[in-house]
Amino acid sequence: MYSHILVPTDGSEHAYRGVERGLELAQEHDAHLHVLFVVDESVYGSTPALSSYEAFLENVADMAEDLVEDIVEDATEQGIDSTMSVLRGVPYKEILKYPELHEIDLIVMGKRGATGVEPPHIGSVTDRVLREADIPVIPV
Repeated sequence: MYSHILVPTDGSEHAYRGVERGLELAQEHDAHLHVLFVVDESVYGSTPALSSYEAFLENVADMAEDLVEDIVEDATEQGIDSTMSVLRGVPYKEILKYPELHEIDLIVMGKRGATGVEPPHIGSVTDRVLREADIPVIPV
C-alpha cells in the first residue's frame, strides 16, 4: 500500500514515537523510509551572543545528521531501505515540500516535538502538516 514513508524527527522523545511507528510500517509494507530533520532557522536565529550564526547552524546540522544516521542504521539492521536528509528552514514547510520531491505516500510523525506541548494537544508542526498535507499523515 505504501512504497515511500516520510518520518520527520526533531530528536525529541515524542518524535521518536513517530520514528518507531514509521519503521514498523516500512517493514510491513516493504517501503523505503525517508528520515528527515529540519534545522529550524527561526528558532536558532534568535539565539543571542553567538560569534557566528552560520557556524552555530552548521553545528546543529551536524548533530541532526548524527541523529538521522542512527535511525538509518536501525532501519538497515531491520532490512529497511532508507534515506536521510537534514534540511534548513521552517519545519512544517520543509516537511510539506519533501513528499512532492520524493514520491512520498505517507507521513508518520510524533504528535509533539521538542517544544513539549502537553497532551492531548498536537504540536504546532504536526498540526500544520496534518491540515495542509496532500497525503495521509499518521500522528503517533
